[in-house]
Parts: sequence; structure tokens; C-alpha cells
Amino acid sequence: MRLFYWITFFVFTNISSQNIETNLIESLSKESDSTLIPEINSGIEDSIKIIFKSEDDLILNDSIKKSIKKKGIRLRNIFMDSVLIRNYKIYNDNDTTTYVDTTLTIEKDYRFNYLRKDYFELLPMPNVGQGFNKMGYDFTKRQLSPEFGARGLNYGYINREDVQYYEVPTPLSELFFKTTFEQGQLLDALISVNTSPNFNITIAHKGLRSLGNYVDSRTNATNLRLSTQYRNFNDRYRLRTHFVAQKLGFQENGGLDSLSVYFFEKAVEDLDYDGFLDRSRLVTNIEAQNSIQGKRYYFDQSYKTLRINKDSIDYKLNFGHSFTYETKNQLFEYSKLNDFFGKDLVADSEGNFVSGTIKDIHKLRSYRNLFYATYKIPKVGDFDFIIQLDKWNYFKVNDQPDQVNFEEIQEIDFGQQTIGVNWNKIIYGYKLNFQLKKTLKENFGSSLIRLDLKKSYNKIDLRTEATYRTQSPNFNFYLFRSSLSDYNWNNSDWLLEKVSSIKAEIEHNKWGKLTLDWQQINDYLYFEDITPLENFTKQNIISPSQSPNKINYLKARFFQKLKFWKLGLVNTIQFQEVKSTFLKDVNRHVSSPLNVPKWITRTSLVLDTYVFIKALYIQTGGTFQYFSEFYADQYNPVLGEFASQNRIMIGNYPRLDFFLNAKIQQTRFFIKYEHFNSNRTGYNFFAAPFVPYRDRSVRFGLVWNMFQ
Repeated sequence: MRLFYWITFFVFTNISSQNIETNLIESLSKESDSTLIPEINSGIEDSIKIIFKSEDDLILNDSIKKSIKKKGIRLRNIFMDSVLIRNYKIYNDNDTTTYVDTTLTIEKDYRFNYLRKDYFELLPMPNVGQGFNKMGYDFTKRQLSPEFGARGLNYGYINREDVQYYEVPTPLSELFFKTTFEQGQLLDALISVNTSPNFNITIAHKGLRSLGNYVDSRTNATNLRLSTQYRNFNDRYRLRTHFVAQKLGFQENGGLDSLSVYFFEKAVEDLDYDGFLDRSRLVTNIEAQNSIQGKRYYFDQSYKTLRINKDSIDYKLNFGHSFTYETKNQLFEYSKLNDFFGKDLVADSEGNFVSGTIKDIHKLRSYRNLFYATYKIPKVGDFDFIIQLDKWNYFKVNDQPDQVNFEEIQEIDFGQQTIGVNWNKIIYGYKLNFQLKKTLKENFGSSLIRLDLKKSYNKIDLRTEATYRTQSPNFNFYLFRSSLSDYNWNNSDWLLEKVSSIKAEIEHNKWGKLTLDWQQINDYLYFEDITPLENFTKQNIISPSQSPNKINYLKARFFQKLKFWKLGLVNTIQFQEVKSTFLKDVNRHVSSPLNVPKWITRTSLVLDTYVFIKALYIQTGGTFQYFSEFYADQYNPVLGEFASQNRIMIGNYPRLDFFLNAKIQQTRFFIKYEHFNSNRTGYNFFAAPFVPYRDRSVRFGLVWNMFQ
């Protein structure tokens, strides 16, 4: 019903807008000889052209303007003879600008998923929206200030930098749809309109429901986002705002029990029984509920002044202010039936500890005021200055139905100030960027020093980057209160995590791109599995920890895209190695805190062509994916985190997908037979210890852009 409603809504909106436009054109044609002819060009370069008969058609006489005004229709002047796809602009939070892209490429196929991103280094959990196990890391891209935590639950959470702002010459609609597992669907709908040439409003809603193949694995999500942008006629003043309300819900089953793991892997082979291919018959460990909820209010404005010279349209000084207020909370609810997470603290009226319902709620309120200024000095460069004021309030909500005797400290209330400078300059053809940030207080402190150099030689692009940063842990490292006895801590003496990084990148437009990345991590903060060895298959207990040893992490990636006739070959191969000195604990069996597969590969063979007199563009082929065996992190529902373990290895299995994609004008269709080799290469595929990867399935969907 939801799918039917949204498709009906978008079709009706499109038809209605077309009817309004048609009626308007007809009314204009009665009073003048001008004709507005929309033309859709479905060639290689996507475009939407609005062609006028003559220049006089751009001018409406007074009588027509009066007629339009009486009808309550507001028009804006169009000072161009055509509107292209590139005129539908998208502004990102980091001030980069892109445009609506309706092309169909293999990269689009990689991004046709829940995140709408290429997750080459991420291993999906069994159900859509459940999160991902990491197979690679980039510690330099994390936010400097401490975050809420529950990182395993936050992949579908829309952060401030994920919100985009639009500028469109005509109303724009986008519909993203993809099937899920069993009952449900994934739908992301967006409508953007400029009420005037200077003001845009965009509203979007992303909804997910997927029952999943395993017991107690249902996921649901809703993300509502509203964004606006205003720029005055000379682009000196800019205003951006957005509001986001979202809720991510998860059923938690704790993975398969040890006997079901055997049935998953060996029932067909050893017992000649395929009944467990109905995955709902496999027994899981727990029945629990998890959710992440959040609201954010964002406001940003800037103003330009001081022209570089009298005749210039550029300005020396740009200053502004942004304000962010966000609330975020995690609710974990667990009807305790066993000691899977250890003992609990639930007590009866007489103070005796009993088994009962666990209900843990943690909440974070954050405020941020950011003052910034950009000053351009000819021959010296561009300087960006910031002053950032943060205020955090993280606390445990005591909503336990039974009496629980928590320790006194249940809250973190703290503020931090950050100053920073950024310098951009072109020196002898090198694009130089130097960035410096430092907090003024020691607690929850951080710092950043980064130098970035870029250079282009004909067909070769070079880039190098050196970074040093210190990082505070997330709030759930400092403080966590639970009705489970093993999940209570208050650690205020963590050392700041220190990361040194050197990156080098060389790219040739024909031969590919090679990236080398070395990172050294000191005082690495992570969650580790502390379950006693004898109970490892029966319990899941984790705790925050900090490595006393240096960790050297090397990563090398090569990407190549070859084209011959109508065939394309797209290769991505990544090599990783972690070196660290560590001490083994016989009881916990924990060694290296950072585990990654040595090899990750992905190869796609693509055939693309036009058919039906170039009315239909099709793309078909297969994708091979593989990662070598490694100690993958184990997922823990109580904290919504992945924890390091060194007892069970996963990997060393191929994943083969077959896809058939098509494009008609601005609509792209996707059909994929995922992991179709699962029944032929053995049922030994896992996404995490005790958590199977996805069986073979056929999924389809579309991305439909409507230019009205």
C-alpha cells in the first residue's frame, strides 16, 4: 500500500504540474504568438531543453502579466534559451556543487542500495538496514568532536553533512525504490522547487521496512528532511536551513545459536536435508528491540563584502554563522530469558535480584555555534578562520519498570571551544591546502594538522596528504549505564586517540587510479569481547578498551576501468596489513584490536548498448566479490557496537551477482540476482560471528527523476 501510494502521488504530481504548465501556455498563446516547446533529449548527454521561437518570447507584455497576476500564477523570468541537466544544481555541506545526474553507469549500480553509496569496504548484515561490518578503515575522516556512539546502528542515520541543498529552474522530483527481503520495501522520495530564482525548498522522505529471512530480524526506518536555501540577487547573502526527524528500528536476535550454525552450514551436506533453507526455522539467541531516534535543527547564513577591485564580482571577505541543535537517543529493550548478556541488576520490591525486562535509554543533547570568516589576499591565498562552541549533555534515562540500583554518575554535561584556520593557495601549479584545528580545553579535546597537495600533468593527477590528529572517544566509552551488570562503567581517564597518516594518489584517465595509505594509531580505543572462553558460544559480553601499543595500518587500492567496443571491465583490488605488538590473554583470547582482511576484490564485466533506435539503453553483466579470511568484529546489540574478537574467522567465499539495468530518458531500472552462487559454493558465508551473510535473492528497483 505504501508503494502504491507514493507512486500514485508522484505520478499525480507530475501530471498536475504538466497540466498547469499546459494551461498556462495555452492562455499565453491566446494573447500572443509565443509558444513554449519542451523537448526531452535522451541522447548520451542528458538534457531538458526549453526552446523559444524568438528572443521576443522571453518578454511578456503588460496585458499578459496582468492576466497571470489575476489568475494567481507567479512566474519568474528565464534568461536562457535552454535548460540543461547541469542547471539542476546540488549544493553540499562542504560548499562543493554537483548537479542532478541521470546517467547509467556501473558506479550507479554500486550505489543502488540502502546507503546510496558504494560500500566496497563494508560487509552488509543479513537484513537491509541492519548495518555493516567493516573490512577497511580511514581514521582521518571521522568527526573530531565526540559523538553519541552506537555506531553499528547509525549507518542509516542522516548526519548534518549528508543533507543537500538544491537550486532548480523547474520543479524536480526524484523517486528511489528497491525491494527488500520478505515483506516491505525501501523508498526515498524527494521534491524540490524554486519558488523564486533565489529561494529553494526541498522536502524528502526515506522509508524502510524489511521483515528479513531470520527470526526477529525486522528493520524499519523513517527519515524526514526539509531543507531550504536562499541567495540574494548578487549572491552576497546566503541562507541555508534544514530540519531532520528520523527513527531507525531494529529487532535483535543475537545471531544463531551454536546448533543452528551447524544446521546452516552442514544440514544439506551432512544430513541431506534442505528444510533449514527456510531460515526462519533456525534458532536465534535472544528477542530484543533497538531503536535510534533523532531530531536536528540547522541554521546557516553568510555575507560577502569588500570587492577585490572595482570591476570584480568576487569579494575579499565572507563571514557567517551556523547553529545546530540536535537530540539523539538509543532505546534497548530486552525480555530477559537467559544470561546471554550476563547477569542483570533488576530487583523486586524486596530488593532481590530477579530476571525481568531490560530497558536502557541513553540520550544526547548537543548545541553548536560556529562562527567563520574567509579572507582572500591576492598572491597570498585564501584564509578560513573558525570559532566553534560546543555544548553536550549525555545522560541515562532511568525508565526501568523495576527498581535498579544504579551508581550516582549518570550524566555528562560539558562544553568545549575550538579554533581553527585553513589556508588555500596555488603555488607553481600545486593546489595547497593547510588546515589547523585545536580545542581550548583538555577534557573532550581534539586537534588536527593536515597538509594536502594536488597537481595535474596532462592526463595524470597527483595528490598527497599528511595528517596528524588527536581524537576524543565517543560518549558511550566514557559513560554507560545498564540494567545488565556487565554493562556499567564510568571511565574519565581515557587517553586521546592519536592518528598519523600519509596518503599518496596517482590517477591516469585511462590506466586507472592507485592509492597508498599508511596510518599509525596510538592509544586506539575500541570495544573488545570479554566473554569467557568456555561461554563464547553462549554469551556476548563486551567492554571498552584502549590499546597500549602502536598500530601500523597499511592500505593499497587500485581501481581500473577498461572499455573495448561495448564491453567494459571494472576492477577494484585492495591490499591491507596491520602490524602491532600485543599481549594475548589466554582466558579472553583477544589479540590484535584491529582486524581486516588482507585482500578485498571486486570485478565487474559489463555489456552496454542502445536498442530500439536508441530509445532504450541497457547495461548487463556480472560482478565478482571476494575477501580473504579474517577475524571479523562481533556485533553486540546492547550498545549497538561491533567488538573485536580473535576466535572465529569468516570470509574466503566468493559472491557473484548478475545484473540487468536499463534507462529510458531520465528513468533507470535495476534488476539484480544477488549472490546467486550461494547454493553451489557451500553455506559457509557469514557477515559476523554467528551471523550469516545473505542467501541468493532477486531484487529490483528504479530511480525516476521528473523534471516538471
